[in-house]
Amino acid sequence: MLARRQHMRIGRHARLVGIGFVALAALGCAKDEGEGNTSNSTGTPIEPPPEPSANLDRNIQRTALTVDLSTMTGTAVLDLAGSLEDTGASFEAAGLEIQGVSRAEGPLKWTLAQGQLDVGVPKSLGSAQITVDYTFKEQAQFEGLMAKGSTLVWPYFCGNLFPCHSDPADGTTFELTVTGTPQGMTTLHPPAIGIDAPSYQIAWATGSYTKLDVGKTFQGTNLVAYYLPGGGTDAQKGTAVLVDVMNFYETMLGGYPFGGEAGAIAVDWGPGAYGGMEHHPLWHVSTIAMGDPWIQAHEAAHGWFGDGVRPACWEDFVLSEGTVSYLEARAITEVMGADEGMKVWSHYTTRLNTAMAGTAPKIAWPEGCGVVDLLKDQLFGDIAYMKGAFFFRALEAKMGKAKLDPSLKAFFLKHKGKAAHFQDLLDIIKSVGGYDPTACATAWLRSEMVPSEQVCP
Repeated sequence: MLARRQHMRIGRHARLVGIGFVALAALGCAKDEGEGNTSNSTGTPIEPPPEPSANLDRNIQRTALTVDLSTMTGTAVLDLAGSLEDTGASFEAAGLEIQGVSRAEGPLKWTLAQGQLDVGVPKSLGSAQITVDYTFKEQAQFEGLMAKGSTLVWPYFCGNLFPCHSDPADGTTFELTVTGTPQGMTTLHPPAIGIDAPSYQIAWATGSYTKLDVGKTFQGTNLVAYYLPGGGTDAQKGTAVLVDVMNFYETMLGGYPFGGEAGAIAVDWGPGAYGGMEHHPLWHVSTIAMGDPWIQAHEAAHGWFGDGVRPACWEDFVLSEGTVSYLEARAITEVMGADEGMKVWSHYTTRLNTAMAGTAPKIAWPEGCGVVDLLKDQLFGDIAYMKGAFFFRALEAKMGKAKLDPSLKAFFLKHKGKAAHFQDLLDIIKSVGGYDPTACATAWLRSEMVPSEQVCP
């Protein structure tokens, strides 16, 4: 996310929204479904809905969203992992007003308090499907739907846009339909994400867009760009080498995992917001950065690391941004030449030195899982980005590209559509590349210092 920009203050918040129970009376029926059994069309008795209970570990397998911008309403159809023991399912919903929760047979019982939606879900052997109807609203910058028409919920603000799990370990497939776009405007979004993806990946952008056809990769991925009025020149400049960049990634790492079309959407994030967000297959880039091929290369690489393979914990953030920063430099060097590549690394050196002189913690890969708050504990920042990039550069110098590249590819192919720890990548580098990177990773990523010798031992 946000490959090169001034850091913006993003804060977590939660609020008491209310408590509600859906009864059949709301549908014009005479009694609460919980008062007794009902029957389906074949006469088979249907168990009454259970009481709501908390369970944030209930896996979301599929999220199908229908959003109406004219009414600011949404419907989320959620396929959940089945359970014959636990009837609870919980979702983050801090920015939503819940109108009702139901299954095919009728309403379900639910509560919403402290930003968490708890639902009583009947026991099932297979997956359980529930439907949540809700309203949403415009949020503060970078915490949901923004004033200029685009959305961004990274890292844990998805509950301001749809009921979700922001924990990146819980991936879901997505389907998205957006209606109610203002006249004369277009809302851009992928209709579906077909492999498990983190909650922060789905997004839309509304504006007066023009489409630019960028080209097609060797493997057949069609590349596009969408720009706002006056942004055509920047869109052409920023994506001039995007086909070559994507060819490099597809060859080095494996086929693009998010369908046959990908590209960049220009979004107005306001002055000072220089960067992008990995909303694959249509990543977002701020209007002031749209003409920067480095930013485009960075966000494109997230199709493999950060999205294609998502971090299992926020402590594994370097798996996304450190790896992608390295890949950005590799791709720019490959397609724009060694001189341009050296400019990237010179820029990285400045960023690393600035970060090391700052007040944020200097550990890029903290111990543990689920302990660190990515924003409050300041793990989001150039320490993870730049220490991660230079770690991989040191690995390249030690192993050579001929051994490092197949290791990265093997890792991606093994974990595509899944969550992984940074340690999983180190293990594959050892097994595929024949070099144990543990000491090098410790020196670069778990030390507060920068190694004096920037080559792995």
